[in-house]
Amino acid sequence: MNFNIGFVGAGKVGVSLGKYFSVHDLKLSGYYSKNKKSAKEAARFTNSSFYAELKDLVNNCNVIFITTPDDIILKIWTELKKYNLKDKIICHTSGSLSSSIFSSINTLGAFGYSTHPMCAFSDKFSSYKSLDKVYFSIEGDELYLNELENFFKLLGNNVIIIDKDKKPLYHLASVTVSNLVLSLLDIGCKYLVNCNVDTGASISALMPLIESNINNIKKSGFINALTGPIERTDLETIKHHLSVIPDEDIELYKYLSLNLINLSEKKHPGVCYNLIRNELDLKWSNSLIKVV
Repeated sequence: MNFNIGFVGAGKVGVSLGKYFSVHDLKLSGYYSKNKKSAKEAARFTNSSFYAELKDLVNNCNVIFITTPDDIILKIWTELKKYNLKDKIICHTSGSLSSSIFSSINTLGAFGYSTHPMCAFSDKFSSYKSLDKVYFSIEGDELYLNELENFFKLLGNNVIIIDKDKKPLYHLASVTVSNLVLSLLDIGCKYLVNCNVDTGASISALMPLIESNINNIKKSGFINALTGPIERTDLETIKHHLSVIPDEDIELYKYLSLNLINLSEKKHPGVCYNLIRNELDLKWSNSLIKVV
């Protein structure tokens, strides 16, 4: 199938993907958006066309990417269903929603997919430059699933196929290692700020530690990258932490520490971590008593 690609939505994701496709000499038809200024800007940047009417984009494309916020996708689909979609591929780029949002698509002779780039788009006009390193997840109709997979692989991207029923769990994985990690790093920086270190200096001081940890995981995996007081069964250091940690963070500290114990036991079979477990449980129990 020769793809002739159109985009509904001209935000960071739509513009970045469109530019990425265009620099790889793919046939890019153009953009439609409720915000005509954004669609015109996207068309200029990607050397494609601006569509003032959705029906014109539908008529000129056989592959349509919906790159709007998640809560608008269903509305766009409702509009698309008014037109002739026979033999067209309809994709959205949501990480959390599955292709099931394209209700009744089979009765229209079209084929629905979720195609999610596993990355954060920080800038509309530069994020495309790093898309060659990104994994794409795909799920949807069996007919063109392999063709879409090969489409991204020919661009140089790795692809993972997801079961549509697993999309919420899949998205949780992405949020955990991005947004929730950001929150965790913020908490750690606040501890250093409470040591009378400036916020900017705290981030700068901790960044080499953050980066080296990520690089070690990338190079060696979670277990081999493991370091710290829990791995080396340093109970006194754990006690010191528990003596100063804010009550509202105790549950978080315990949960993360118990997972580190599980990893440590895999790295060091035969080493006993029960004393640390008991100390964590004791501190957790005492904090619950305070709350009650």
